[in-house]
Parts: sequence; structure tokens; C-alpha cells
Amino acid sequence: MTDWIAVLPIYQDMFLAAVIACILCGVVGTFVVVNRMVAVTGGIAHTMFGGVGFAYFAMSVLMVSWLTPMWGALIFGLAAALILSLTSKMKRIRQDSMIGVLWALGMAAGVIFMSMMDRSVITPHSYEAILFGDILFVGSSTLIMMAIVSAAILVIVALLYREFQILTFDSANAHLLGVNVPLMRTILYVIITVACVMVTNVVGIIMIIALMTIPVAMANLFLKNLKDTMIYASVLSTVFAVFGLFLSIAFDVPPGATVVLVIGCAFVVAILLKYVMDRSAVQSSGT
Repeated sequence: MTDWIAVLPIYQDMFLAAVIACILCGVVGTFVVVNRMVAVTGGIAHTMFGGVGFAYFAMSVLMVSWLTPMWGALIFGLAAALILSLTSKMKRIRQDSMIGVLWALGMAAGVIFMSMMDRSVITPHSYEAILFGDILFVGSSTLIMMAIVSAAILVIVALLYREFQILTFDSANAHLLGVNVPLMRTILYVIITVACVMVTNVVGIIMIIALMTIPVAMANLFLKNLKDTMIYASVLSTVFAVFGLFLSIAFDVPPGATVVLVIGCAFVVAILLKYVMDRSAVQSSGT
């Protein structure tokens, strides 16, 4: 009983961090999936690893104490987002090629910087924690930051919802409807980047794409309305994430990976359910 009371605050923060991340991913991930920006999100997320490595190098060798891994990830992620936003409409540069370049360079830079850091000055998180998440050790300060930043992102999305909706469904005529397309696209890329930084605490850099896309894809099987998809994706993501965390505690397995595995299995079930529903609808119409 005493042991349970001792770890209760840690579990409490873990569940709160998961809920915040799931709500954020449900909203931002809807734009990612509908706009077919999954690869863009992956490129930004993996580029962030370079920022994490650089932050550790700067803190231990250059003695820049304020440049924490979260700030490093944000700086490198924003740089990647701006590059992808600026090159998205260039005819001579394919965006998928640029994503691949940033993806590879970010990961390589992260490994190099972490190999050059002074481990006698600072002890970094393990590669496993950075790549696959370390939700058990989300502190109160990080949790507060996640809540504030996520709330700010949700407010921005609410204020710019009409513009984002037009950009999503009628990008060809968006400028005729008074939408500054380059600006809105850049803002969307920045929002995705900030969301990725927040989610790294839960599932790590490697599995950000899963939390950002699978719940939305699941909701999108049954819904077409943008707002409904956001709501249902957030709810589904939260429910399955909480269930995954309970399983990770019960079986003493990594929480981030367990959450992603549970959500992935739920997606497979949703696909089968949708197939059965479609088949039943066809048979009913045939009779």
C-alpha cells in the first residue's frame, strides 16, 4: 500500500500527459491526415532528434544551460517546418525528397552531437527514451507546459478554423475566398511542429506519427465532418491510450509502445468493422 501511494503522483502525471497529448493529436492530427501530411509530420519529428542531440552538446560542451532538449527539438523542428513550407510549391524540388533529406540529416546530426557531448557534465536520456518516449518521468513543470502550449494551439485552431478548413477542402480557390494560403500553410506547419514537440514526452520521436494519425484515420472511416473527426479522434485516442497505460503498468512493459500498439490494434478492428458494415449495407440494398 505504501509503495502504491509513493508512485501515485508519477502515475497521475503519466495519465494526465497522455490525455493532453491525445486531445492535441486528435485536433492537429485531423489536419495532418486530411491534408495528407503524414510524411511531412514524420520528417519534422525525425529532424527534431538533431535538435535534441544539439541541445545535449550545447549544455555539456558549450555550457548553454537554457538550451534544453525540448528547446533544441523545437528549434530544429521549426527549421524543418519552414523549409518544407517554403519548398512545398517549388516545381524543381519534390517535397517527398526534401522530407527524406531532412529526416536523414536530423537523425544523423542527433547521433553525432550526442557522441560529442561531455557525459561527465550531463547525463542524457537514453536513445530508447528519446526515440520511444519516457512518459513515466514527465515532471509537473513539463506537464504544466504541455497543458499551456496545447491550450494555446487549440485556441489558434479555433480562431483560424475557417481558414484551415478552406485550405483543406478548397485550396485551389482559397485565395479567392480571402485566405492567405502561404501564411496559413506556414502556421499549420508550425502548429504541427509544436504538437510533435509536446507529444515526444509521451511516445517519443519515432512513434509521433502513430498518435497523430491512427486515431484520426480510425474516426475518418466512419465520419466525414472535420469537427466530428477531431472530437471522435480525441476521444478514441484518449480511451485507448489510458487502456494502454493500464496494460503497461499491469505487465511492466514500456508505456509509449504499449499505447501505440493498443491504438494500432483498435484501428485494425475498426477496419474490419467498417468492412462488415459496408458489406451489410450492400446486401441490404441488393435485397
